[in-house]
Amino acid sequence: MKFSTKMIETMTGIIVEELERVETGDEGIMGLETNIRSMLKEIGGQALSRYLSRKNEEEEGEQITCECSGQAQFHSWREAVIISVFGRVRYKRRYYVCPKCHKGQMPRDEQMGIAPGEVTAGLAKLMGLAGVEVAYEEAKRIVEQFLLFEVNDNTVRKETEQFGVLQEEEEKRWEQTSQDEKRLQTRLREKGIQKGRLYGSIDGAIVPLHGEWRELKCLAWYRVETIASYQAHRHHKKQVGEQTHLQAHQISYACDIREAEAFGSLLWATGWKRLADLHEELIFICDGAAWIWRLVEKYYPKAIQIVDWYHASEYLSPVAEAAFGRDTPQAKEWLEQARTDLWEGRIQELIRDCQRLALIPAAAEAVHKAVTYYQNNEKRMDYARLRSQGYLIGSGTIESACKQIAGHRLKLAGARWSLDGSVQTAKARAAWLSGDWEALALKRAILPLAA
Repeated sequence: MKFSTKMIETMTGIIVEELERVETGDEGIMGLETNIRSMLKEIGGQALSRYLSRKNEEEEGEQITCECSGQAQFHSWREAVIISVFGRVRYKRRYYVCPKCHKGQMPRDEQMGIAPGEVTAGLAKLMGLAGVEVAYEEAKRIVEQFLLFEVNDNTVRKETEQFGVLQEEEEKRWEQTSQDEKRLQTRLREKGIQKGRLYGSIDGAIVPLHGEWRELKCLAWYRVETIASYQAHRHHKKQVGEQTHLQAHQISYACDIREAEAFGSLLWATGWKRLADLHEELIFICDGAAWIWRLVEKYYPKAIQIVDWYHASEYLSPVAEAAFGRDTPQAKEWLEQARTDLWEGRIQELIRDCQRLALIPAAAEAVHKAVTYYQNNEKRMDYARLRSQGYLIGSGTIESACKQIAGHRLKLAGARWSLDGSVQTAKARAAWLSGDWEALALKRAILPLAA
């Protein structure tokens, strides 16, 4: 919506005059800013009230067509209250009653997406955004500081979770559509093979529910771009472990608390949304969890599989410490060589080096864990070849997703969630991080029409 320069200049002049009239002389810039914001809040509330009332006055006719095909008759003017970004706003609207089905109707409310007595879509958008960032009580205080009126923390929770519900409904539509064989064939003809590489990563984070802990499974779809010349960091004087020239971008997230098989449907549906199955190259970088690779092989059998280098390298320090002692020269020397072998993809050589240390009783358990991990994932750990072909080999993107969704929001001190509340809040936060907030806000704006 564009406003005329003349109108803005006129209103600005009026505001300045009013500020000069009430000025006490002791306000600093912060006080002046607060006064202007308070004035604009009052102006906005009254303008919204008058606008809504006037639009109702413009309604013509004493009857409207009802959904039941009857003719609803004008009954009376009724006052309503909405909670908007300007606070509580009162307005009057026409009220109709259908003599056939006896249903009361407010056509202008329905047209504008207004639910009397409820939060407006604009305020819901802001409340939900605060709610995905911090605890609901803290979000309430933040909203109050920005909007200069009191809100209820339970309302913040309700609106945040509603965004999660909307995201969940969207994902269910994707799941249904992505299973339609005819649509998949049509999509292939229309979209064709997608150029370039698309990456996917899956992981889980344990979150606190009432009386138990559950795993929030997270996934990320993303592309990888080159950002600078390669200058690898040094680990124990060896250039291993970093790919500072590669960076994830165009990231989209999804999450849920489901069993692995059920989560596979979300994996396929979100991949369908990103055209994962149509890409020239699809690459999955994940840790060694068996359930993850079963899903990848089931839904994307042609994908390139890479075990995250950092997860793989974490098995080496316990072996070195158990065999030689913590921080001893021998442990550091063995660990340096072992990490280099892993970085270069010499997995069989690494396995043999670990197995030699199994003769040391204190190291047997750590060696067993490392060797089992490497044997199970050897085909996914050809790191030298993968690096030479320009692939990312670290799953930092999904690690970040788990921290940003589960760690940052769900695992706050003292937090205990209901199952639905945790999933809905997590989905809302994932949508925000994915850049989908505006699309959800538009869906939230038409909720009263669907009610």
